[in-house]
Amino acid sequence: MQKAIVLVLLDSNIFILDRFFPRDSLYSQNKTFVEKLVSIDAAISSFTLLEICGVASFRLSSEELAAWLFGFTSLYPVYILDVHGLKGENCEAWWSTFVEEATANIAKKMTFGDAVLLREAENYDAEAIVTWNTKDFSRRTRLTILTPTGFLRRH
Repeated sequence: MQKAIVLVLLDSNIFILDRFFPRDSLYSQNKTFVEKLVSIDAAISSFTLLEICGVASFRLSSEELAAWLFGFTSLYPVYILDVHGLKGENCEAWWSTFVEEATANIAKKMTFGDAVLLREAENYDAEAIVTWNTKDFSRRTRLTILTPTGFLRRH
């Protein structure tokens, strides 16, 4: 019997594909996953939300972008996680820890966005990261890495 996944962190590519790339070969599989988000304890980090909005800024009006930034959870049924460790921390101490952890992940040959997503997922003790780019995370973490399709197959 497989362990039930409790909290999964989602990569930005799921939402970018859903909103902007309906002709992509993965679109229908991605849409199926997005439609099932309501039944999944799925989350994105605050950093991932900013990454999504940065990409979306090239295609959305200012009003639509504000709706994404401040009302993302009304568009997609996901949790937005606070930046891990920031509450109650001295900002300088938090920044030092953040840079150390992000740099350690970047040293694993990761982009900044992926390194931060991995940092948040590990610090929140997520059960899995769901992404279309599994190769970006494989052999870089103890966490389970699944595509949206792979996640749905397991659940």
